[in-house]
Amino acid sequence: MDPLILLIVSISNHLLLNSYLYSLVLIFSTLLFGRFFCGFICPLGTVIDLTELAGKLPSLKFRPELKNFKYLILLFLIISAILGVSFIYYFDPIVIFERSLLLIVFPVITFFFGFFTAEPSFAYVESLFAIIFLAIIIGLNFLTRRFWCQNICPLGGLFAFLSKFSLFRFVFDNKCKKCALCEKVCPTDAIDSKSERVDSSECILCLRCNYECPENIIRYKSKFLRPKFDIKRRELLLTTGSAMILAPLLRSTYHQRLEGRLIRPPGSIPEAEFLNRCLHCGRCMKICPTNGLQPCIFESGITGMWTPRLIPRIGACEKNCNMCGKVCPTSAIRNLSLEEKSYVKIGTAIIDRVRCIAWEQNKTCLICDEACQYNAINMVNETIQGVTLGRPYVDERICTGCGMCEYRCPVEGESAIRVYAIGEERRASGSYITEEKKKLRSCEEKEEDIPSGFIIE
Repeated sequence: MDPLILLIVSISNHLLLNSYLYSLVLIFSTLLFGRFFCGFICPLGTVIDLTELAGKLPSLKFRPELKNFKYLILLFLIISAILGVSFIYYFDPIVIFERSLLLIVFPVITFFFGFFTAEPSFAYVESLFAIIFLAIIIGLNFLTRRFWCQNICPLGGLFAFLSKFSLFRFVFDNKCKKCALCEKVCPTDAIDSKSERVDSSECILCLRCNYECPENIIRYKSKFLRPKFDIKRRELLLTTGSAMILAPLLRSTYHQRLEGRLIRPPGSIPEAEFLNRCLHCGRCMKICPTNGLQPCIFESGITGMWTPRLIPRIGACEKNCNMCGKVCPTSAIRNLSLEEKSYVKIGTAIIDRVRCIAWEQNKTCLICDEACQYNAINMVNETIQGVTLGRPYVDERICTGCGMCEYRCPVEGESAIRVYAIGEERRASGSYITEEKKKLRSCEEKEEDIPSGFIIE
């Protein structure tokens, strides 16, 4: 139902997000009734109101001329999207609210109540970033009420723009006695009692003025007024120039690859498209049953912050789970069937012989072989220093990079077998199942046969 996601993600990816066409209902409703979403629906606005009520935040009544800033941010997002970069995850209130719940509230619940794990499931640094981000938004209330909603929120800017053309709005219906009660209670400074004017683009239809007015002068009725825009040319040029410089600059930083350890969930589309389409909302991380999906910090650049990556040492990718693709709202992770998902290669496991118990210590260890969900690890008898033992080999043709071997490896600290994004498959469309893959899975390799395609470290 979020029209800002429909607008920005569709532009940046050059496709129409059909699942977000429901947001057209909000657009048409806003053209009829005004900016009601911000006053009645927005969850982030609700949190801001609740914190103000609970903490009785004292407002400094600082009213800078920044109300046009939300339009400029909206313009910045649109221009950046045209240039192929999406920054919506930093500004969309729905995404911010959901991510804050995920990185702040959810780990606390899991820690104290043990619903899913005995430890917080997300990186402490990411949670700290989310706390700071949300605290800044709430703390801006000290300047003036709903500072975020009035001056920064681009979704609010989109609704404010549409509300300028709304059919119904609050107006002064009779002569005002200038008591200014309505102006004092308005959370968005939309009322000027001296000029008897209600700015429909700032009014969030909270009804406080209607309740407080002793003479019932302010009424909600049908009245079309000519929209006014007072954005200066210099502001437009500065916003356009900033987008044209920052978008390509930040886009060029996504190639930082964690030395091959940036492993995306199975079904993820190619990286450039993935970063533009992913909302960084964290739903895939929350639904992951092993907690293996963790948020990036700067591993994939600034534009990749809060995107999911698999850390096998924390949790592997279960063969019989495809939930991350099912909950992804923009198909940045494709919704694949269980069979299709099992054929996706997200990386390749590589054995570090220096750390491996079987290779280095000449001891029997079969754990990675037993843990492998795809029979991609074989134990082959090798004689080293007069000791004959079964030692593991990885068949890169069968290995999908699920990370179960890395997760189960008994070596303390860094695992003796690690998954790297070698041979990863990232497709925006089409099937991952091939005849070659089917044949490899159907054939049982003889224990003593070691194909030349093995990767050994």
